[in-house]
Amino acid sequence: MEILNNLLSYKQITGEWNSSNQSKDSAKYLTLKQVENFEKIVKDDKGWEELTGVFHKGRDDDAWLALDWPDGFDELLLCVPLCKLVNFECSECTIGRRQENNSCAHDFSLFGYIAELMKESDRERLLEHIDAIKKILLIEEFEWDVDEKSIRY
Repeated sequence: MEILNNLLSYKQITGEWNSSNQSKDSAKYLTLKQVENFEKIVKDDKGWEELTGVFHKGRDDDAWLALDWPDGFDELLLCVPLCKLVNFECSECTIGRRQENNSCAHDFSLFGYIAELMKESDRERLLEHIDAIKKILLIEEFEWDVDEKSIRY
């Protein structure tokens, strides 16, 4: 379970957010950091196995597992800094605006789609999706098409 420690818990990422200058750039940077740490886990064979075990544990019983990491996994743990920046007002968020004002809690949103791919244990597509997330975080011209579940320019 050591590799899972690469991904910061809700308390840890919130602490980093609170210690930052709480700007848009800080929110994007800290989210990118979480996404890259998540990517390391997905790429690692043992990490992937542990992650999928944690992912499936408790998902039907707990509506929001973001506070539970590493005992439970919720994909929204990755975008906490963005959520904090806009006080959970998705239409104000740089990502929310570029996914038709949908919340990242939407099943097919940029971050919500992670869970859909994990349900299918589709590691290859998840890694491709992580690349899309990083592009959207770094380049404002990219958007996420919720219906097509794809990145667009």
